[in-house]
Amino acid sequence: MPFSARPATEADVRGIVELEVRWDTYWFGAPEHDEAEVRESFDRVDPLADRSRLLLDDGRLIAAAWWWRPDNTTILVDPSAASAAIYRDILPWLVDSGAGSAEALARDEELRAALAEHGWEHVHSQFELLRDPAGLPEPRWPDGVTVSSLGAGDVEQVYTLIYDDAAWADVPGHTRRDFDEWHSLFVAGNDPDQQVVAREDGRLVGVALGKTFSDGTGWVAQLAVSHGQRDRGLGTALLAEAFGRRVAAGATQLGLGVSAANSDALRLYERLGLTIDREWMVHRPRQPTMPGRARARARRTQADCPATS
Repeated sequence: MPFSARPATEADVRGIVELEVRWDTYWFGAPEHDEAEVRESFDRVDPLADRSRLLLDDGRLIAAAWWWRPDNTTILVDPSAASAAIYRDILPWLVDSGAGSAEALARDEELRAALAEHGWEHVHSQFELLRDPAGLPEPRWPDGVTVSSLGAGDVEQVYTLIYDDAAWADVPGHTRRDFDEWHSLFVAGNDPDQQVVAREDGRLVGVALGKTFSDGTGWVAQLAVSHGQRDRGLGTALLAEAFGRRVAAGATQLGLGVSAANSDALRLYERLGLTIDREWMVHRPRQPTMPGRARARARRTQADCPATS
């Protein structure tokens, strides 16, 4: 074997950041992640010894893979390395360790071919959309709707709105998270003034959550409107307001993700000037993983796709 393999440790974060920079620059033209964002992802991997793998060539890190939920897997391969041999190691390891999915950029033909060769199938795609901050429209609120930032007393109501009133998990590409996981991903550590909460007659009816990443991208991770408020333009207003707050805080571009199957949401976002920047193709092993065999993304840590509204 031309390289050595081992689990990652906390001491490897700096090297993984450098690998991430090489990977980002090759595919997107510039780095998109900093050390804090990589560490945030690593902190969720438990146990790290079972759910991470590094490949090194003469001591140089050439590939890394880790997962913290079966559907949250990251694969990084140095663009200058021999990827076929790397995938022959990493893809079987992912299955054996319990990972249930892997994402590939649509234009990453080598990874897509390797996934197919190793028995993974493409099950759905997610788009990342971006737009320039210039010319962002002002929000137009439906009559009777008032808007505020996220308050400490709003958090549990927001969770209920997203997963119950707005039926978030029923939207293609979405998943239901328990409260603690959701809070750690979308609330903890994020600026409350960047989060938008809408009410009518004192009742919470819509929300837009997200953050601005280190590369200057103002991201909306969750956009939800209660069923009784659909088709009033509230979702569009929430998105415009959330983007406007990120621009005011210094965002240099704006973005969000959406399932390719969520055509209604995709049309809404395109009307607001967002265009598809990249496609992530989600793959799963054709043979389901078996329990008991060593069982214990991103693209972004805030990886859920906004819902239609």
